[in-house]
Amino acid sequence: MKRDELREMGLTDEQVTKVFGMHSAEVNDLHSQINTITGERDQYKDELNTNAQKLKDLQKDAKDNEELQGQLKDLRKEFDDSQKASQDKIASLKLNSAVDLAIAGSHARNGKAVRALIDMDKVKMGDDGTLTGLDDQLTGLKDSDSYLFEEQPKNTSDSTIIGNPSGGDGGSDNRDAFRQALGLKNK
Repeated sequence: MKRDELREMGLTDEQVTKVFGMHSAEVNDLHSQINTITGERDQYKDELNTNAQKLKDLQKDAKDNEELQGQLKDLRKEFDDSQKASQDKIASLKLNSAVDLAIAGSHARNGKAVRALIDMDKVKMGDDGTLTGLDDQLTGLKDSDSYLFEEQPKNTSDSTIIGNPSGGDGGSDNRDAFRQALGLKNK
């Protein structure tokens, strides 16, 4: 999809910009989901391979019952630690993906530049996936560093004109002024 193709379909520049903005948001959302899912998959694969190898090693090394119990305890602790590390990594991936998506939704010209100015220690993700602490920072950046964000066209369709749209005083029209200028009598 190209801008010229949309213009040929009869869309205005403002409509084309809105279409590309919506398309970009969808693509960024899908990209974010793919990154999260890929990260989760890779983490689980690594965990599975590590645990399978440890189980093989444990079966080889199992000589007597006491030694086996000690190794099983150690293996359980390593597994729990690995599982916690995986959960932390997945949570970090989700947070980073959500932040990238929010930055893209804020119409940033350069997402990496905006992200560099975000204090990630203040950004938290709730259990429902909502971000806290990011909107305030983005608003502050829009105020202090507005050049980092694309200027959004203002919707003028709901605006109302106050006053007399003809520009006159409401009682006379331009014909009276012309008559007077030509030295004719006003009717």
